[in-house]
Amino acid sequence: MNACLASGWSLNAPVALTLVVGLGVILMARWVNRQRHFPGRESFIVLHMGIFWWLAAAGLELAAQAPQCKVFWAGMAWPGIIAVPTLWAVFLWQYVNSIRLPLSLRGYLLLGIGPLVASAMALSNPWHQLFYGPGTQPVDDSLGAAIRYDHGPLFDAVAIYVYVFMIFCLAVVTRAALASHGVHRRHYLAFVLVTCVPWGANLSYVVYGWTLFGFDPTPFSFAFTLVAFACLILGVRLFDLLPVARHLLLEELPDPVLVVDPRRRVIDANPAALALAGQSGDWQGMALANWPVCGAELEAMLAAGEQEMLLMPASSSRYFEVRSREIERVTRGGTVILGQMFYLRDITARHCSELKLAEALATSEERLRTITRLHEQLQEQALRDPLTGLYNRRHLGELFSREILRSQRERTPIALALIDLDHFKRLNDCHGHLVGDDVLRAVAIHLTGNLRGSDAVFRIGGEEFLLLLPGASGDEAYSRLQALCRDLAARSLPTREGSLTVTLSAGLAVWPAQGQTLEDLMQAADAALYEAKRGGRNQVRRMPASAATNG
Repeated sequence: MNACLASGWSLNAPVALTLVVGLGVILMARWVNRQRHFPGRESFIVLHMGIFWWLAAAGLELAAQAPQCKVFWAGMAWPGIIAVPTLWAVFLWQYVNSIRLPLSLRGYLLLGIGPLVASAMALSNPWHQLFYGPGTQPVDDSLGAAIRYDHGPLFDAVAIYVYVFMIFCLAVVTRAALASHGVHRRHYLAFVLVTCVPWGANLSYVVYGWTLFGFDPTPFSFAFTLVAFACLILGVRLFDLLPVARHLLLEELPDPVLVVDPRRRVIDANPAALALAGQSGDWQGMALANWPVCGAELEAMLAAGEQEMLLMPASSSRYFEVRSREIERVTRGGTVILGQMFYLRDITARHCSELKLAEALATSEERLRTITRLHEQLQEQALRDPLTGLYNRRHLGELFSREILRSQRERTPIALALIDLDHFKRLNDCHGHLVGDDVLRAVAIHLTGNLRGSDAVFRIGGEEFLLLLPGASGDEAYSRLQALCRDLAARSLPTREGSLTVTLSAGLAVWPAQGQTLEDLMQAADAALYEAKRGGRNQVRRMPASAATNG
């Protein structure tokens, strides 16, 4: 070894390229080590070290000038040559099966037996000539010429050992490709293709003697394969356990899911989405607007910038709650939009239940309104006289209490008048009660037609009426009552037996001068009414405040 270190060296283009590739492998290992953890990462990083060893020995072999030194450095490469397919097999097994527990030190020691035995056989070749045969010579007489190796039986045994691991690697990724579906199957097939690269390079070297710079191209192909795998694992991340699990979940979802690219073409759809659209053939790349059943609505949703909507396809009896979400990738330059995902949640059962519930609520509300209306009608009927339609005495107390509170705030009077029809009993005796009822209705119309909107008229007895005149002073109320009295006496009232004329007598009292309560005012008004009847009827009387108080 010391002699080879002291011998001549040549730094040529192949050597420089080998050194650059080796340095790239080290940098790749450093970069992978700083990335998020994935199954088999530790084996993957150690695998880089094995490639680097192999490339370093290859670079020294290419740079060495003496033939015996080239053979020596070729023997020094065997720890890397054996370790690379061995670690490759370990890594693929851990990765495909999502084994995140690193290989133990004992495991690495056991796996190191093969590289050590092969290295010992290669380095001891000068004594036994069973690894590289006597025909191992330079290809020509030039200084630093490449070596043509005569492979002996021990080399063939080691090659078989290596090919066993390479076949195992190919079987692992092939099995993963067959077990996966859709987009993951296509990428696993790419995984298979990448795995075949170093195998093909090694077979071409061993069987056909193909070389790169007169050297075995296998370590360079392994370096390429490492880069490809690192990009697939850490860049695309299509083979992590989490994305695979999410893909399987997507496949099993009963709700349709669509994925479109930035050009609004459908690039992926789960079985539920394909079943809804009736698609089974070549559908990838179809414009979203042309997607059957719901494409036009989803296109309009994207155009409007909406993220949620209720979808009711015309060609389907189902209802969907649609949610869209942008698929993004964060890069150093910012966020890149990779596409859009639509999730169509089937809410047919819920929507039908909501419609039935809304219908039931509408029916209940209508019934409630009807009951409320009937209740109000009953309450109104309880407060009104059925013959004349006027309020009865039951409503008088409530209305008077409200008017008292307002009058107290506004400091205004309230006039109250009791009205009695003159000789009404005689009218009933002469014409009958039905005619009397006609007269009562006509008098009620006469009274309500000559009152203000704020006034109220009540029927409190047979032929007795009560007027409540908020805000009216004694003189004003007296004047208005006299006008009512005159107008009624001059008016003919229609009845079923013809027109009749009646007169009224009225007694007036004013709050608060002639009473503080309703009972006080009614008592004062009743006394004034008695005076009107005693004075000849068909007139209005009011009691002085002193008389009402003394009474």
